[in-house]
Amino acid sequence: MRTIKQLLGVSITISLLAVNAIAQGGHMYVKVESENIRNTPKGEKTGDLLAGTKVEVLERRPNWVKVQFTGWIWENSLTNDSTMVVGFTMGAKHILVKTEAEALRILKELKSGTDFDELARKYSIDVSSGSKGGDLGLFHRGDLLPDFEAAILRLKVNELSGVVKTSVGYHIILRTK
Repeated sequence: MRTIKQLLGVSITISLLAVNAIAQGGHMYVKVESENIRNTPKGEKTGDLLAGTKVEVLERRPNWVKVQFTGWIWENSLTNDSTMVVGFTMGAKHILVKTEAEALRILKELKSGTDFDELARKYSIDVSSGSKGGDLGLFHRGDLLPDFEAAILRLKVNELSGVVKTSVGYHIILRTK
């Protein structure tokens, strides 16, 4: 049986160009060397199916066929946590200060509507990110302090944290991605 180049679940519904399959009974087979798997017709590419992969047709649209296939992959290649997927990135801004009292005062200002970037430039002792409005850019799991990273992962995008203590001080975090 052929394998899938990208990690996918045991049974998944995908879209496949009808022109690239040959009908045989209730099933079809991929006839080209490699066919894109997309999350919707003309949508984002999520993987590839190799020549000879057997699929079951579920739905037809002009030039597109929704198919299902069954395959086996190594269990250790799967996760329920999307943040553990290779290539996962997150983004955040922060304001770092020395004392909890100062962090609580800044948090109160933020909650009253004061601009995050302005307060980061004014108060953050992290000069590098502070000069950019607290922006840390994009980073991967394991790039930052564990307590700081855990706090970011608990936030939704555009959500503000409370005061987060780490070994370098007290942070107020805004998740950006």
